[in-house]
Parts: sequence; structure tokens; C-alpha cells
Amino acid sequence: MSAKKSARFLVTILLLGFMLSFISSAQSQDRNPDKVYKVAILPFLIHSQENLDYLRDGIFDILASRISVEGKIVVIDRSLVEKALYEEKPMRLDEEVAAKIGARVEADYVILGSITKVGDYFSLDSRLLSITEDKPPLGTFAQTKGMDDVMNKLGGFAEEIGAKILGRKVATRAPAERGSSGHIVRERSRLSDEGFKRSQVFGFEIRGLDIGDVDGDKKNEIVVMDRSNLYIFKYDGDKLALFQTIQAEYQYTFLTLDVADVNNDGIAEIIVSAVVGDDVRSFILEWEEGRFRKITEKAGWFFRVLEHPKEGPILMAQAMSSEGLPSGNIYKMVWKKKSFEKGPRLQLPRETSVFGLAMGDLRGTGKPDVVFLDPKGHLNVFTENGKDVWQSREVYGTNNYYETRKKLIEPYVPAESPPYRVVIPGRILLRDLDGDGRPQIVVNKNEFASGNTLENTKAIGKTTVFDLVWEETRPETNWRTREINGYIADYQIKEIGDKGERELVAGVIMPDESGLSGLMNRKTESTIMFFKLD
Repeated sequence: MSAKKSARFLVTILLLGFMLSFISSAQSQDRNPDKVYKVAILPFLIHSQENLDYLRDGIFDILASRISVEGKIVVIDRSLVEKALYEEKPMRLDEEVAAKIGARVEADYVILGSITKVGDYFSLDSRLLSITEDKPPLGTFAQTKGMDDVMNKLGGFAEEIGAKILGRKVATRAPAERGSSGHIVRERSRLSDEGFKRSQVFGFEIRGLDIGDVDGDKKNEIVVMDRSNLYIFKYDGDKLALFQTIQAEYQYTFLTLDVADVNNDGIAEIIVSAVVGDDVRSFILEWEEGRFRKITEKAGWFFRVLEHPKEGPILMAQAMSSEGLPSGNIYKMVWKKKSFEKGPRLQLPRETSVFGLAMGDLRGTGKPDVVFLDPKGHLNVFTENGKDVWQSREVYGTNNYYETRKKLIEPYVPAESPPYRVVIPGRILLRDLDGDGRPQIVVNKNEFASGNTLENTKAIGKTTVFDLVWEETRPETNWRTREINGYIADYQIKEIGDKGERELVAGVIMPDESGLSGLMNRKTESTIMFFKLD
């Protein structure tokens, strides 16, 4: 072979090799569109002189909710990972052990990490390991003052993880937008302390709060309830002044409060779902001739107002089952001259109850979605015809409760057993706060040092209200309030004060010196917090 031919042959071989290498590389960057990637999240190691073990749940929730992509990425059930750890019994939790655990649970990727707290400073060290593919680890390290920034960093790392698994670029967002007064900040930020106010302290436990023009003066009042009393306040934008107090008999247990004009007479009604013993005893008040009068009393229905995307506020009703639980069909109550009567059945998924329910075109499909909190506090999104769209791993919402013995009427349950506690999910708001024609989810999250389930005894922690906006396949945090020491019992967003400014108004139960809230002891103090949104 001549030198010239040899050179051509060599160039051809090199070009072919380059092309094969390029094709191989391109193929390695592509992800199988039909493959569902499985991710195992190992328990994070916590290094601190304080007991911060409760953080593991929050870490898992943040990672799992941000990583999961329907039909593409699933997070392996935590119990399977814990079982594999128990069987492996490792002396330490390093990358080698993580790979073994990942193989045991048939994961494609494994996440492990640690959080260290020294004084007020936190450090985060976390890594993503590929088990089934030859990929380099992805890691993040951060040192910050305060847990907030650590969790934000962890959330950003979770997004990087999802992008890496699917072979995508990390999504970038537009610069943060601010409201006119500079206290609303987007891009996973919070309402700052600007525009933030707190009312006087009340010596009772707030159980419900809503806003509306209940006396026909064309200004919205703030209505607050405790266990068996209603308090109506006038608010001028600076001070709360008590207008009237309405007392019920001590046997009543108030569950939820709504203020809305549901009979379309121009004045908002006060709607209270309540129980007396094992019976529903809800009622509705309306202002007539200078006083509040019951237009519905001792109703055998649980009531709640639904802000329907087409009809406006409507009154929903649901009966109590033989076991003492809200159950069965949900009906629209219709005003007939002087009273409300049962109207048509609302077309809602079977999983829903009148409590913790909202409707709106959340995803921009032109059809309303149903958003509700399940009994465990997970946020759910369904289509109107009942198709499951999304469920949060994090726990949201405010809980109230009542007790019943109906569920305990069984031959094997001792008569001296304590009554069954029925948890009532709190309010969800769907509000178009950006003016883009699509509502966001406004929902609160109460966090306790001993977990997030309402129990008899609980060390109170912190509480935050979140504004969630739908992005592609799930809601993402648009903004949130500052962290508040206490427990949010209820909240509302409406125009309030002499200037008619739109505000987020929250009823907060305050912790006492022991760290316990009025939900758990007799030393009850509450306050109302105001956040300007315009």
C-alpha cells in the first residue's frame, strides 16, 4: 500500500472512530423516554448537641417532592430503605454502603448526606450516587446561619438531581419579581417583615377566622371563633376594635368558620360547623335590624363555603355517618326565601369532604381542578371527574378536631376507652394573586418538634403560609411568609381596613414559656397577624 493510500486509510479510521465515539456519547446523554428511574433516599446523618432527629422527615419530604416526576422518576418507599439498612447493619453510612443499599432496593440512584449544627450555623453535605450507570457523583455543600437557608439549598440540590437523572439542564427562572411595596418576593422566597403587623394578644384559643361585610356597612369585618364563641372585630388598618361577641352554650364545639354572602342578599352570613356531643349542630347567622339572628340553627349538616370558579361562593353540606364521621355525598345548599334547603349533589371525587377543599383552573387547562387535604395532611390535586393528578409528600394544613363515641360502638371496644378523635382539615385558598388568570394554592404548614400530627401533647414549633404555583407537573413555592412561632389556626386573603387593601390575615395560637400551645394546655393566648400583598 502506498504512503498516500495509507494516510487516507488512517484518516478514514480516525474519522470513523470519532463518529462512533460521538454517536456513543450522544446516546449516553439521551434517556430512555419509557424508563422510570428509581431513587432511594437514605436517612441523613444529624450531628448536633441538640436532638434534631425530626429534621430527617423534613429532609425526606423536600427531596422526595422535588425529585419525583410522574412517569419518569419515583422515590422508593422509605420503609423499604429502612428495612434494607436493618438487614445490612452497616457500621457506618458511606458511599460503599449506600451502593449496597441501593442495589438491595433495586434503585438506579441513591442520595445520602449529613447536616451538622454548631451554634447557630448549619452545614449541609449531600451526594447523589448512580447505581446502574457509570456516572460521577453529584454533590452539594453549604454552610449557612439558620436552617432556612440549608433547606433552600437542599431544595435546589433536589432540582439538580432531577435534571441530572433525566439528562436535562437545570431550569432557570426569571429574576425575582417584587410587589409595589417590596415585601413580596418570588423565587422560593418569603413575605418579609415589611408590611407585617400583629394585633393585640387575646386570652383565648383562636379556632377559626374569616373576613367579610357582616353588618352591611360596605367594609369588611374580621370574625374570629374559639371553641364556642364568636368575636366580630372592626379593623381600620391599624387597630382591631371588638364590635360584638356571640356566645353559644358550653356544650358546643365549633369546628370551622366561613363568612360569605351565600344567599345573595348583599350581606355576608356567618357560617359555623359545630357539634354537640355526637350530633352535628351547625348554624348560620345574618345581620338583621341591628343584630345577628340565626337563619339556620341546629342543622344536621357539616357546612363549608366553596369559592366555585363559575358560581362564586356556594354553601356545601355533608352529613355525619353512623360512625360519627363526615361522609357521603356533598350537596349544594340552596336559599329558598327564608331558609337553606338541600340542592343538587356536587360532582366531586369520592375522596373529598367538605373540609379542606377548593376548586379552580390550577393547571390552566380551561377546566377546574379539585384541590383538597386528605386526613393525613397531604395536598391532593384531582381533575373534576376524579382523575388523580398529584399528591404532596409534605404535610400541609391546619387541623381542628372533635371527639365521638359513635365509632367505638363495637363489642370488643371497652366502654371506658377514650372517644375517637376526628380530624378536620383546615382551609385551602385558590387565589389569582399575580393577575395572570390562573390561581395559586395558598396553604399553611404547621411544624412541631414532635411531628406534624395533631395529638394531645405537642411541643409547638413554627408555622408558615405558602403560595404554590403550578409548574409543568406539580406545584412549586412561589412565595411564603416569614416563619412564625406558634400554630396557625386559620387564615384568609381579602380586602380589609379603611383603604380596602388586600391582606393575608392569620389567626395564630402562641406558645407559652414551656413551648406548648393552647391546643394542649389551659394557658391559651392568640394573636392575629397581617401581611400586605398589594
